[in-house]
Amino acid sequence: MAKKKYTVDELSFKDDSIEEQIRTRKIFEDLKNRAEKGENLLEREKEFLCLSLESSYNPDDGDPENFKFCEDFIFHELYLTYFHNDLTGPFFKAKRGKIVKVEIKEQLKDLKKLQNISDNWIKKIQITNHKDQILQELSVETRRDLKALEIKIPNWVRKIKAKQDNYTLRKQKIILQSKFIYHLVKSVMENYNSEDFEINFSGSIIEFTSYSLIHITSRHYAEAIKDNRDKTYHYKNFLPKELHLDLKNILTKIDNKHLIDINKIDNIIFEYDGITYQLWIQKRYKQIKGQGNIQINRIQSFYPIYNTAQLTKIRNDLQRIKIEHNLHVYI
Repeated sequence: MAKKKYTVDELSFKDDSIEEQIRTRKIFEDLKNRAEKGENLLEREKEFLCLSLESSYNPDDGDPENFKFCEDFIFHELYLTYFHNDLTGPFFKAKRGKIVKVEIKEQLKDLKKLQNISDNWIKKIQITNHKDQILQELSVETRRDLKALEIKIPNWVRKIKAKQDNYTLRKQKIILQSKFIYHLVKSVMENYNSEDFEINFSGSIIEFTSYSLIHITSRHYAEAIKDNRDKTYHYKNFLPKELHLDLKNILTKIDNKHLIDINKIDNIIFEYDGITYQLWIQKRYKQIKGQGNIQINRIQSFYPIYNTAQLTKIRNDLQRIKIEHNLHVYI
């Protein structure tokens, strides 16, 4: 009999009532028991379990650092603590409901831990035949980024100490962001139903896949991490965890006007909240059990356009049509 998978709603803390404490405590004890037996938990279940451990005042529960199943949770917190600010202090952590400054001794310990995590993750990234589809797609993307970095800062340049330090830091940024994206994508794909990733558009289906999210988050988010001025980055409007839902909502509204035939174009340009975006769609094939290889429309990339010359060309060459007060499409 399959073990119960807790829903997003079940893992949400509703209030401080005794009934709610009893309910969440039962879930905590069930997940802790299963995790200690080595059973696989969903990303959201691991997060709930480890967050509960971190928040607990019961010494018998233990701390996240004492459990192997909290390794990813700990990494997530360390990554956001240090790399969210591009390794520029001061650094702060949440401990028992309070925000505290991280002292130098703890910083050194944390950064050493992140280095170890990076060393272990790069070994996985170098494997070329993962059964895990998300890890397989992410590994390809990460190896491409690392190769581009090697070309940008070749061996002869790295002989200069400052350049070597810069290369090492940028390499670690790429590796650790890769691990962060892996858990992000895994969480998103686990938390929603398959139909949430399918968009009806002009009589066809556009799919938002794990590849879509990997490609977009890896290339067009976290500018300080990527340090690539050839790309444009999302600063507002679209959060990675809800990106598929936001795009589905916007494309559905555009499609209601019957202005675009997805079979005749490979990109859609729209303006949302005053920012112009370009969404690329590619025809791909995927294996469906009982049907063989079928052609799909897959979201390939999605990014904002800031270049003045490009924006001027769009406005001169295309017709801007209002969909809603804050949404326009160019055809």
